[in-house]
Amino acid sequence: MSEIDTASTPTEPGERGALSVEIWFDFACPWCQIGFRRWGDALGRFAHADRVETRWRSFELRPGYAETPSRPLVDIMLSDWGMDEPTVTGIVERIRAEGRAAGLVLRPEGLRPTSTFDAHRLAHAAAEHGFGDVMRKSLFAACHRDLGDLADRGLLTELASAAGLSRTETARLWSTDAYADVVRAEHARAATAGVSEVPAFRLGGRVHSGSPATGDLLGLLDQAWREQASGAD
Repeated sequence: MSEIDTASTPTEPGERGALSVEIWFDFACPWCQIGFRRWGDALGRFAHADRVETRWRSFELRPGYAETPSRPLVDIMLSDWGMDEPTVTGIVERIRAEGRAAGLVLRPEGLRPTSTFDAHRLAHAAAEHGFGDVMRKSLFAACHRDLGDLADRGLLTELASAAGLSRTETARLWSTDAYADVVRAEHARAATAGVSEVPAFRLGGRVHSGSPATGDLLGLLDQAWREQASGAD
C-alpha cells in the first residue's frame, strides 16, 4: 500500500496497474476516524494492498469555523439543529459503540467543534515527509479521545513532534500559508466528485459516503480491482 502526497499530486490517476483511491475526511468527524480504522483493516485483508494508492483529501465540515472551542456538540445538536434529547443520546451511544467495535475510544458527548484547517495543513506536511498515517491517527485521537483543541497550534506542534516532524518544520508551517491552497482545493474538489458528506470513498469511478464496515470496504476494493483489471485487458 502506498500513500500519495496530495499536495504535489492533487489529481493524477494512479501509476499503471495501481488502484487509486480518494478518501475525503475531516478530523472533527468521529465517523471519519472509524472509517480511517476500517480502511486500514480492509487494506490489511486485501490481496493487492501493495498496489493501492490512497489519497487522503481534506474536507472541512465547518470552513472558517472558530479557532477557539465552542459549545459542546451535543448542545449544538439540541439547540441549533432542533434534535430532541433521545435522538442525540442515541447518536452519541451509536458512535461510542461503533468506536469500541473498531478498537477506538470516542467521546462525542464532550466534543467542542473548532477549526480543523491547520490540522489538515499539518497532515499534508507530515505526509510529505512520509508519515501521514501516523499524523492522522494522532490528530484523530487528540480530537475524539482526548478532546483536544485542533486549532491550538501549541498542541499541534507537540503532536507533530511526537509523530516525527521536526519543530523547525512545524514552525515553518505556522509562519507561512503552506498547504492552505491544497486544503481549499481538495475541499472544492469534493463538490466536483459529488461528495457532500464525509467520510467519502472514491474508487472504481464511484463515490461511497458514510463509514462502511470493514468487510464492505474490502468488497468495494475487490470490485474496483476486478473492474480495473478487466478494463486493462
